[in-house]
Order: sequence, then structure tokens, then C-alpha cells
Amino acid sequence: MAIKRIKFVELAFEAINGKDFLEKLQKNPVDIALVDVVMPVMGGYEIVRELKKKYPGIKIAILTMLDEEENIQRFIEAGVDGYMLKNIDHQSLEIALKAIIDGQNYYSTEIMSYLTRQLRTRRKEEKTPQLSPRELEILQLIYEGYSNQEMAEKLFISVRTITNHRFNIMQKTGVKNTAGLINYGIKNKLLRL
Repeated sequence: MAIKRIKFVELAFEAINGKDFLEKLQKNPVDIALVDVVMPVMGGYEIVRELKKKYPGIKIAILTMLDEEENIQRFIEAGVDGYMLKNIDHQSLEIALKAIIDGQNYYSTEIMSYLTRQLRTRRKEEKTPQLSPRELEILQLIYEGYSNQEMAEKLFISVRTITNHRFNIMQKTGVKNTAGLINYGIKNKLLRL
């Protein structure tokens, strides 16, 4: 009913389940598919996978009551163009479909808080330099007070290798001395205290 009221969209067909949808799609090509998550016979995720494989040009918008982060993440990673909750009002649905047709993504307001948290987490992870397992091991030994010679003996490597690892750790973390390394390790929860 809501889609029929939108002037720039024409309803091609409705389907009672995922299998029915894919069968009707063969005879009725569409530009955008409005897909529910929970359906009998074949669910929304399977439909998305099939569409991405067989009809990569079709835009996909999820319309569901499920707002669990696990579902949202799964569908976004699968490449959907929009994720909307069924409580969406007519005007927002119209805006969403227009955005998706124009090549943009659209997510319900409720979904945006999840996406914002994901973005913040990703940015934080990008800012924290990744240390190798060996570098983490050496950082732990520095924290425990081992000298370069003692670390070399404990790890069965040369003092020169220890010195190179220390230098690399300092380069990656941007610190200038041992105290800075320990502080960095504690602050970023890289050390067993």
C-alpha cells in the first residue's frame, strides 16, 4: 500500500516467500528489491546472496522489525543498499527509496547509532598500531624489567634483533623511551599486569 502511493516507484510484484520472489523475478525484472529478513522457505539473507550472485545490478533494501546488531552487520556486509525498520513512516520510506535508486545507502534512524558505534570502533582500531606477536612479547618483557641481554637469552635471539624490535616498536607507537613504551602498553591494554 505504501509503495503504491509513491509516484516515482511502480510495484512490479509481491512475493509470499524467498523462493516465490526469485521465481517471479525471472519474469519481472526490477531495479530495487524490498526484502524482509524472516520469511518461510527462503529467508532474506539467502535472497540477498542470490541477488548479489545472479542479479548484481538490483538494489536491495531490507525492511524488517529486526534491529539486532548481528542482523544489521550481516546484511551490511552482504552488500545491501539500505536497512529500514517496519515502523518507518511513509515520507521516510519515500526518501529512502529515492536515495537508494540514486545510488546512495539509506539506514533507519535507529540503525544509525549502531553504524556510528561501528565507525568509532574501527577508527580507534586504525589509530592503534598493530604490533607483531614477537613485538608484543618483547614489550611484555620490557615491562617486566628484562635487559636487552636477558631478553635475547630468554627468546634465543641476538641482542641486535632485540634492539631492532625495540626500535620498530618505538617507531610504530611514536614513543621515545622505555617509560613511554610501558605507558603505551598499559594504556592500550597490551600488557599482562
